[in-house]
Amino acid sequence: MDRLGNLSPLASKNDKKGDRTDRSRLVLDFEAIRRMGGRNFRDLGGHPTAEGRRVRHRRIYRSAHLAKVPDAHPLRRLKLRTLITLQSRIEVSRLGPPEPTFLELVRWEHIPMGDHWFNDQGFIEVSREAGREHLVLVTDFKEAWRSFFTLLAESEAYPLLFHCSAGRDRTGVGAVMLLELLRVDRERIVADFLESNTVFPNMLLHSTMLEPVFELIDQSRGIDSFMRDELGVDPAALDAIRTNLLED
Repeated sequence: MDRLGNLSPLASKNDKKGDRTDRSRLVLDFEAIRRMGGRNFRDLGGHPTAEGRRVRHRRIYRSAHLAKVPDAHPLRRLKLRTLITLQSRIEVSRLGPPEPTFLELVRWEHIPMGDHWFNDQGFIEVSREAGREHLVLVTDFKEAWRSFFTLLAESEAYPLLFHCSAGRDRTGVGAVMLLELLRVDRERIVADFLESNTVFPNMLLHSTMLEPVFELIDQSRGIDSFMRDELGVDPAALDAIRTNLLED
């Protein structure tokens, strides 16, 4: 297990053949990530859309894990109805579920992503094609993303917060697909994705990491076709999400 310090709970490793890197691996330090509870938190509202509308404020939030959250955290002042956890079952068993004080007041939906990433010691050891790591987060978990977006179609689910362990990769990809669905400009989508770098300055995200995701969306003839054909989301759910999250 890598000991990475307070701001580096994630580390990349490389498997090499000769001088050529063939695959990359991701290692997660549970001791470091445990200290990140409630960090990387933000409201996804306020973004303008291509149709001249705006994403509603105080409707949908993103965050790192919620197993331990500082007493002064703004999350404690929110009146959430739903928490969606995108962590694997092993991560929840190691870090803990969201704090009981949150679970007493909200509907908790656990949509596990990543159970098959873990070895016998419980740590992430994911072989991934370099440059396509975030695309794998889409293609490996299609059924989970279908459940996620189907839940976002429920009007009674809001205000809602979704999170993984660090709140930057699975959560980041979920935010990318959601903001694309809401017709937010891609420059703004990328800017929100990169905002996680303020929390994780020692393992930076880059805009190029999203290029394969956007390419897949474009190859699918746009976000609606992508959601329908790649993820299996009902078109009616897509309309409901826009109704729930866009200002009139």
